[in-house]
Amino acid sequence: MHYNEGIELCYITKGRYEWLVGEQKYLLLPGNGFVTCPWEKHGSPREALDLGEIFWMVIKPEIFTEDGQFYLGSWSRFSDCENQAIGNVLSQNPKHTIQKAQPFKQLFTRLQQELATKEFGYYQRVCNLVEEFLISTVRIIQNRDNLWIENRKWFSNFDAMLKSKLAKKWTLQEMACMNQVGITTLTQLVKEHTGYTPANYLIYQRIERSKQLLTDPLRTLTNIALDCGFYSSQHFSSTFSKWEGVTPSVFRRKNGESKQ
Repeated sequence: MHYNEGIELCYITKGRYEWLVGEQKYLLLPGNGFVTCPWEKHGSPREALDLGEIFWMVIKPEIFTEDGQFYLGSWSRFSDCENQAIGNVLSQNPKHTIQKAQPFKQLFTRLQQELATKEFGYYQRVCNLVEEFLISTVRIIQNRDNLWIENRKWFSNFDAMLKSKLAKKWTLQEMACMNQVGITTLTQLVKEHTGYTPANYLIYQRIERSKQLLTDPLRTLTNIALDCGFYSSQHFSSTFSKWEGVTPSVFRRKNGESKQ
């Protein structure tokens, strides 16, 4: 575990790396990039590098603070506005892994060639490549964050639709079609936001709604079961027991006792 004097950029080409930033764990695979700031302690939790192949570099700006102040250096062509944007994006980046970071591999390869051959103009090209690293990093993070916002909005709409139609006998095809995605994308987005498959998330929501309805002593189990999308009171009872560890009747009794 270590700190750097600057911004560390990595790209994994082979193997797999277990990595920590503070207490946050990551698994890095080929094609992943990784970025850390000077104040972020990071490294292998086993205090040893894993077997694989990795490009890495450290860019040391003249100024870079945790509140986002950033100045790359007098040699750089970045404007004040661009320096500020880089500082803001990197200092506020909570997800250090960069998926699909293939641009990093191309830049590392070109940088390695320039430093190895040192042909005419190599210094200027190295400067250009360092700037290009930062531009690519900021763009990837911004696009990732924008995509997350779009996905979060999509999931919010999906969640509202599901809750409003719990009694519907859903199929995966219907869920995907009504939300204008394929089944693979549907599964990926729902698991990303909930950890559940779409089918299990539907069951989860049905169970949660049934727990609310069970607090009403006037509602029968059959009525609750049908309102929440279960085939019968028996189906409801068996599913509820698997998820909650008790039958709906026991849950209702315990819940009623806790309110007295």
